[in-house]
Amino acid sequence: MNKDKKIKALVVGDDWVKTKDLIEATKRVLEGYDYEIDSFDQVMDKPMSREKKDDIGDDSVTEYCGHPQELISRIDGVHLLVVHTSPVTKQVIEAGKDLIAIGCCRSDAVSVNVDAVTDKGIYFFNAPGRSVEPVSDLTITFALALCRNILRADRYVKEGRWAGDLNREVPSWEEYETFRGLTLKNKKFGVVGLGKIGRKVAEKAAGLGMDVQVYDPFLDKKILGEYGTVCTLEELFVNSDFITIHIPPVESNRGIISKELFNKMKPSAYFINVARGEIIDEEALIDVLQKGKIAGAALDVYYTEPLPATSPLVKLDNVILTPHLAGQRKDVSEGSASILEGTMKPFFQEDSLATCFNSAEIKKNK
Repeated sequence: MNKDKKIKALVVGDDWVKTKDLIEATKRVLEGYDYEIDSFDQVMDKPMSREKKDDIGDDSVTEYCGHPQELISRIDGVHLLVVHTSPVTKQVIEAGKDLIAIGCCRSDAVSVNVDAVTDKGIYFFNAPGRSVEPVSDLTITFALALCRNILRADRYVKEGRWAGDLNREVPSWEEYETFRGLTLKNKKFGVVGLGKIGRKVAEKAAGLGMDVQVYDPFLDKKILGEYGTVCTLEELFVNSDFITIHIPPVESNRGIISKELFNKMKPSAYFINVARGEIIDEEALIDVLQKGKIAGAALDVYYTEPLPATSPLVKLDNVILTPHLAGQRKDVSEGSASILEGTMKPFFQEDSLATCFNSAEIKKNK
């Protein structure tokens, strides 16, 4: 990039990744340039469910907050657009006639029409791996909490049942004994999807002495074999004691974890989903849980978010439910902005495309 060129940036943060943190990151990216920054806060007006039916004129932008018109009204003359959850549709890209680069501080570019960005020769930067540690931590935490019956045991103590059982004339150990759980060592831990998060989960599970089973049809078996025993998806569901899902929310993955697969699980097995709700057949999961065909589940994501109070899941004692918090951490705002800064900086400071998401495709199109 020519530092003699004045750069106009539009920066849009929200409640999760603050505008002020994105502005500070953008300033460091543009150090040495003559620049001006316009900004506004995106209102997180609804859950980022992929089931939203809003007509924003671009079906490829599926997980977002706000409306593209908010960007369109300010995009004139903008060279660099920096966003988090704002929808960067084909209409936004068409209106941004001076756009050179777009930065989105998310791992998956579900709020940006990357194909349209690439067709226009605009360089796109994202924040890969920003959720690797918190999501993998929660996955392992779920496995431990499930197999050791942590939440049920917690209620047992807080509701006074422990004291009541032991203070009887003849102490009762009946409920207490139901909290006896599995040890993780040598248990088969199935990981579906070996992206950055799946690999980290596999490493942490192996560190606990678990026998890791892996499935990812898009990776070479030699690479997969570095993380565990390579299986088919069916083999993984048949043999694993724990199954965790780490695949992207693309259309081809919708409902891929089917009724047939759930029915192949061991009665003693546990299911974990911290990816996206629409990847699984939620009704089929509810069915096997209600009938006791599997031991339990831990879910952070759902087909409809927030999870309706009428969902059968909330009444099940063998399920742990959390409110789509896997990727959240105390420094989510500063951390996300910092990762995006790291991918954009080489382009603006070194004329390097090494960290650009779509540079190879742009090169092909030229």
